[in-house]
Amino acid sequence: MLEKKEDLRIRRTHKLLSDALLTLMNQKPFDKITVRDICDTAMIHRSTFYTHFTDKYALLQYCLGEFKTVFDETDLTENSINGYRQYYLSVASSIAAEIQNNKSVYQTIIKKNQEESVMQNFQNELERLILEKLEKCQDTLEFPVPTEFLSTFYAGACMSVLVKWLKGEASYTMDNLLKFLELMIYQPIAIEKKPQNI
Repeated sequence: MLEKKEDLRIRRTHKLLSDALLTLMNQKPFDKITVRDICDTAMIHRSTFYTHFTDKYALLQYCLGEFKTVFDETDLTENSINGYRQYYLSVASSIAAEIQNNKSVYQTIIKKNQEESVMQNFQNELERLILEKLEKCQDTLEFPVPTEFLSTFYAGACMSVLVKWLKGEASYTMDNLLKFLELMIYQPIAIEKKPQNI
């Protein structure tokens, strides 16, 4: 019972600190946020902060765990080409739903946190999660290029498209984005045009 209470206390502290960081990231750039700011917003002592996290970057990494939750909750139903394709469409749909449901929050964070450290942290976490899933498929699937290359490529592409969409620079909706992704996964990127009858 004592361990359960301790676990709940830790989770509550993590939640307070992560909520405080996200609140502050809505107000100013990440590089301007201090540990003191986070503690004041969460109403937690600095000593408590350092009991749980080494610095604000470690806390940011914890906040990015939401991406991991999406990946973990989406099962790879079969280690086959179709199973792999369907898995990534499911993950993309889950991430899209999360972003669309909290669009204003993500838009503000993106606009106020353009510095490389935040964006790179997001991309690195996404890359790591994709690589983790790709490596689990290697017993039954053969990839034409190294999995490290694939994970870097997909993570970079996803981040670029999502950032452009959140900044309002894309002319397509999130539904269009998911449809484009499905077409790219299941069909060739381009097909030869048929000559028009003259």
